[in-house]
Parts: sequence; C-alpha cells; structure tokens
Amino acid sequence: MIQSDYSIGGYSVVFNLGRMIVITVTFHAKNRRTRSYKSEKGALKAVWKWLKESDDEYAYAVLIGPIYQEPRLIRNWQELPFSDPVEVDFLQTPEWRKLKQEAFELYGNYCACCGKGPKDGVVLHVDHIKPRSLYPELRSDINNLQILCEEHNTNKSNTSEKKWR
Repeated sequence: MIQSDYSIGGYSVVFNLGRMIVITVTFHAKNRRTRSYKSEKGALKAVWKWLKESDDEYAYAVLIGPIYQEPRLIRNWQELPFSDPVEVDFLQTPEWRKLKQEAFELYGNYCACCGKGPKDGVVLHVDHIKPRSLYPELRSDINNLQILCEEHNTNKSNTSEKKWR
C-alpha cells in the first residue's frame, strides 16, 4: 500500500492508496472539518451540497487525492456539475401503480359511493380519503384509499375527507 501526504494551509493530510480511491475533503468556513470519500463524485457532490447550503460567503473546500496533481480548491457550488433533484410526481411512480392494483383487489372494481363500475360505462379512480396535499405521510397507506368513479372523485377533490367504503 502506498502512503501519500500533502500539506495545505498548514495542515497535513495523509491518505493511503490501495484498491480504493480515497478523496479527502476539508471544508473551510467558520469551522473546519475533514471527511474522506470513496469516489470523486461522492466528494464533489458533498462539496456542492455543503457550499450551496453555506451562509458563509468565504466558505471553500479543498480536495486532495491520488487523482489530483495538487490540492483542488472549490469556492463556488455553481462550478460543479450537479443540480437539485427533480421531484417525481407520486402518481407516476411504480409504487403508486402497485398500490392502485392492490386497492382494486382489496376494495373491488366499483365506486364506493354509487356502486357503478366499468360495466356501467364509468371510469374508476383510486382516491386518497385524506388528500395527499394535506397528509403526504398517508400517500402510501392502503387504508387511506378508496375506489370512486370519476364523477365522485372529481366532485370530492381535496376538500373532503369523506370515507365512502
């Protein structure tokens, strides 16, 4: 195993080079802390997040590792190739598709309010009894679901918590 060390800002950083790449990051702001990462991407992502959330305009991070000829100084999160995660609409996820299927199997293929089903020409919806907008923690709770026809689900909207089943 090869051992390397760098000195920066009066502080010595030592890391070992083996099979795994180790990137050491020292975060400088009002306080200083040092962390090691297994990959450059992990280190850069941590720096990006930390700089973006930092309220210290003089904050910066120093990266040291075997892939760098000399320590890499990063002062601005915008120079890194990351962006905020895009939130996926829950109703488009595999989790919701599976939950809908379970709701139809558990509660039947008819409206809990009027009793109509596809044989009557109505479109059925899986409704959240307590709306997702008000109770996001219940979005995956099968006990918070009911089957409603399109008309009753549209009229109910997210203003009612009426349980029809």
